[in-house]
Amino acid sequence: MKYLDYFRRLFATALSFAVFGVAGLVMGLVLFPFLFVFIHDDVARQVVARRLIGRAFGAFVWMMKCLGVLTYEISGQENIEEGRNHLIVANHPTLIDVVFLVSLFPHADCVIKEAVIRNPFMRGTVRAANYIANDAFEDLLKCCVERVKKGSSLLLFPEGTRSVPGRPIEFKPGAAAVAVRADACVLPIAIECTPPFLMKEKPWYYVPPTRPHFSIRIMLPVSLYDLVQDFRNQRHARYAMNEALRILITSALPRVQAANEDAPAAVQSRFS
Repeated sequence: MKYLDYFRRLFATALSFAVFGVAGLVMGLVLFPFLFVFIHDDVARQVVARRLIGRAFGAFVWMMKCLGVLTYEISGQENIEEGRNHLIVANHPTLIDVVFLVSLFPHADCVIKEAVIRNPFMRGTVRAANYIANDAFEDLLKCCVERVKKGSSLLLFPEGTRSVPGRPIEFKPGAAAVAVRADACVLPIAIECTPPFLMKEKPWYYVPPTRPHFSIRIMLPVSLYDLVQDFRNQRHARYAMNEALRILITSALPRVQAANEDAPAAVQSRFS
């Protein structure tokens, strides 16, 4: 029975990614190019495109759950402040973290790799949704800050790539730099998958012995001033903010030994 369950989940995983790939091709080559024909207003087209992507990603997660590939729970949705833009910051343990988060925040801006934008099968999707290209750091930072200041929510993974299992979580200062320059309200999200699944350095067809469970915890929004008290200069504030965000998120992960005793009082109060 154990082997039967394993091969069933392996087949279901392969089927899920096959459906995802075909759906992506159809949307990128047929559906989204038609949006440019029928919706001429850039803002209206962006809203429709992102809503479609969010629903498609939500359907993909639902399908994986129905097929028995995974289970998941999402907590803290009451912490999302409707009508307010956020800098959404999350750790990045698995390949499908962005799928979960875009389904939850369909109207948020996302940073897309340049290779995805150059891909002829994905170009229509990315252009219609008006996502942000992963250009040179200063250009990317400037674009992200401008979007947040104009009232958009922005989704970022400060690690820059997926976490390496067994290694401490490390954040690059890009998300913190956006928070400092834009004076943004940060919405921290902690993502955990047990047992490990779709992790870095593991192929998609690596299926764990038991069904993986995703836990997505949306925490209370925090301002820059909740996390950083010493503003000697912008550079210092950026690195202090980066470390405070890392502690805040890793402290919410049960399997990560976070250094809670080193966290600022404002961070600690978020867990009391």
